[in-house]
Amino acid sequence: MKHLKLLVLLFSIFATPIQAQIEQCEILHLTDAVVISEYLPRSLYQLDSLYIEGNHYIYHNGRKMIFKIHSNFNKYLTDRFESDVYIPECLHTYYGDPILDYLNFNYSYDLRYSEHERNNQETRNRLDSNDFYKRTGKKKLYVAYSFTGEIVIYKMKRKILLSKGFKEPEYTLKPIKSSKFAVLNKAESLRSLTMEEANVMNLKKVERSYLRIFRPE
Repeated sequence: MKHLKLLVLLFSIFATPIQAQIEQCEILHLTDAVVISEYLPRSLYQLDSLYIEGNHYIYHNGRKMIFKIHSNFNKYLTDRFESDVYIPECLHTYYGDPILDYLNFNYSYDLRYSEHERNNQETRNRLDSNDFYKRTGKKKLYVAYSFTGEIVIYKMKRKILLSKGFKEPEYTLKPIKSSKFAVLNKAESLRSLTMEEANVMNLKKVERSYLRIFRPE
């Protein structure tokens, strides 16, 4: 009898879909939220060192959340992590033409095509922006700008892997896991921060137009 109970328990565990992890999925419209992206120096001993892309965050109504800045991440989540909660149909769809959107600076579904945080496709491993900032006492550089549009807030049953990180002799970037985070749904408009907005975020403008980015193979 004990063996039978154990078999029933094991069957119930493995029969339950482990993908069903999305507890909450909510689309919010934000006006004048602030996106801040971290870029960490790969080496502190080079004058013009390579930088590592770190976390992206969105700030709104006093809240700070990890932010995925391309909307197609929604399809990845909704396909991989099933849910009993209602998932809007738009989140199951791929958006945009990467080549045309990049050439036209169309950032509606991917903020990496905007002039504020642009992954340069002509010059490999280069990030273009006129919105670089520093914080007192920090070695990181930041890209920051104002965001108006729709985001999706997810709450998962457990932490999931959002970025796998990497490990190499000069630098280790830890994996990023979280159970609550935001994903771009559709951007309506972006703009540079005003001086007052930057001061509130403890950011000081840096006069540079690009970074060289280290991306491990």
